[in-house]
Amino acid sequence: MELSSTQTSVLEQLQEQVECNKLLIIENKKLHQRNEYLSQQLLALQRVVYGRKSEKVNEAQLQMFVDGVREEDPPATIEPDDETPDFEELPASVKKKKRGRHPGRASLPGHLERKVTHLHPDSLACPCCNSEMSPAGEEASEELGVVPARFFVRRTVRHKYACRVCEDAVVRPELPPVAIEKSMAGSDVLSAIVVSKYADHLPLYRQQQIYRREGVELQRATMCNWVGQCSFLLEPIVAQMKTELLASGVIQSDDTTVKYLEPPGPAKKGYLWAYVSLEGDVIYDFTRGRSRDGPSAFLAGFEGILQVDGYAGYNEIFATEGIKHAACWAHVRRKFENALASAPAEAAVVMQKIQTLYGVEKELRQDPRPAHEIRQVRQEKSKPVVEKLKEILVDYREQALPKSALGRAIEYAFGQWEWLQTYLDDGRVDIDNNSCERAMRRVAVGRKNWLFTGSEQGGTNAAVLYTIIETCVRNGINPHEYLTDVLVLVGTHPQSRVADLTPRGWAKMKLEAGV
Repeated sequence: MELSSTQTSVLEQLQEQVECNKLLIIENKKLHQRNEYLSQQLLALQRVVYGRKSEKVNEAQLQMFVDGVREEDPPATIEPDDETPDFEELPASVKKKKRGRHPGRASLPGHLERKVTHLHPDSLACPCCNSEMSPAGEEASEELGVVPARFFVRRTVRHKYACRVCEDAVVRPELPPVAIEKSMAGSDVLSAIVVSKYADHLPLYRQQQIYRREGVELQRATMCNWVGQCSFLLEPIVAQMKTELLASGVIQSDDTTVKYLEPPGPAKKGYLWAYVSLEGDVIYDFTRGRSRDGPSAFLAGFEGILQVDGYAGYNEIFATEGIKHAACWAHVRRKFENALASAPAEAAVVMQKIQTLYGVEKELRQDPRPAHEIRQVRQEKSKPVVEKLKEILVDYREQALPKSALGRAIEYAFGQWEWLQTYLDDGRVDIDNNSCERAMRRVAVGRKNWLFTGSEQGGTNAAVLYTIIETCVRNGINPHEYLTDVLVLVGTHPQSRVADLTPRGWAKMKLEAGV
């Protein structure tokens, strides 16, 4: 049956309308996706500006998101399983605690000097009968006192002796070793300046103001020079620490920005990289940029497991034979925590699974055991959870928009999936590299105070001194005592025994000496 020209025209118009509707549907879908993406970006920015910074999410809150899913359209994987606590069974951490009796003020440390003041009544006559009263015990109270930093001058007088017979025979004792030759600063002053800046985040100009209040005028340029010389003295120790770190077999790494001056232009962006070992050593390294050359040069010769985030700058290192990649579950969890506002049910399910993994790690920390036993526990308890989580992510991947917060979190997880399982097969590896991120926190807090280093060499000096301070703190060593002793010892100690002067080596040496 042939169509008339009118019918043909109408049919063509209908076909054009259909094609136009298809294009409109596609365009509408794109706009909808774009709108959802921008809404999620807005939520993320609002959280940065107004929201809390903590990543802790209560398990009961996660369960509320899961329970709130519409029953008519539930993904098969979001129903709570045996590993997910029921909402009614709140964990102990969220149960309301009964307010008990206040335990009272904590006692002051026993090692502090006690300056005792005895108080007696003005009159020993009885207020009733006026007879003389006898001692009937005493009551004591204590309060904490402090004396501000007090400077003194250490004057060394060397007595000379001459022979009355031999005219040229004159003897005098040698000067004791010092940290910096012909400097008016003792090692204790140098230590105080370094610790104040790199442990307590006090820039040199603030320290100058503090010393001025005590009647001591120290120029910032002089203190800056002292800091540089301390860094130079400690470089052999840091080099030994790096040697021990590269031989440790497992290293965590992360980086953060540090501005440095390079006149005559404005401040430039440099980077401090942190490398953390299982033994508690932290080595910082300063580079001008964030290229792969920095970690590649530092880790030259290393063989073992390197645990990092998803930064692509490490890819060349992992292409090196003998280096195995371990990823970080904390970064994965963070991605889904960011998606909690836009996809609460799906993100909550994933976060519950990850919290189950961390629950296993908490048990292992409470009951320390050898690496092979840790691996066995993880294979029995954590591996099934990881496999279940992969099934969940595969289901969510089909539903999530690629550019949504949930979609990006899923893609990040799958991009790291092979290396996220490394910790399951090696008990030495942590579930995340949070230990390294804590090392970055010290730099981040200091950076808010001193803003930038004076030069590229200043960045290198900061890396050396942060290495010493952070390693001392992690090993329970007083950095002031360590630096006061080591800044003098490093000039006279045999180079072949420099391992004795690393923070852990120094602590061991003092322990063996009974000091």
